Amino acid sequence: MGDVFAGMETYNPEISKSPKRVMVIMSTYNGEKYIREQLDSIFKQEGVDLYCLVRDDGSSDATVSILEEYKNRVKERMDYLAGCNVGVVKSFGNLISLAANSDYEWIAFCDQDDVWKDNKLSNAIVKLENEKNQDIP
Repeated sequence: MGDVFAGMETYNPEISKSPKRVMVIMSTYNGEKYIREQLDSIFKQEGVDLYCLVRDDGSSDATVSILEEYKNRVKERMDYLAGCNVGVVKSFGNLISLAANSDYEWIAFCDQDDVWKDNKLSNAIVKLENEKNQDIP
């Protein structure tokens, strides 16, 4: 799968006066095999003030225990909800509702088996802000 943000401008901390506030939302289901690597990559993001909200969709493996481990490690930068299985669409819908009522400037979606480069979010924000500032019909 190609990187959607390949070739875009890179984050320059001298241009950005303060880190952008980003809420990362993720739905998990039996993701114990991948979730640690993804969470590590989320919390290594550069140039953003990040909060991660996860909804577990009724996992029967160690996913919820791993989420609890990370919540204890990163404290106020993460929380999770352990719910019953409603499917990925409704699970993300619940997360979107919660994120929409927050004061974060940006919302980023991720999958439990993704692994992000350290500058993924800062690069995406630069790209989106450049698009927003252009006179595009």
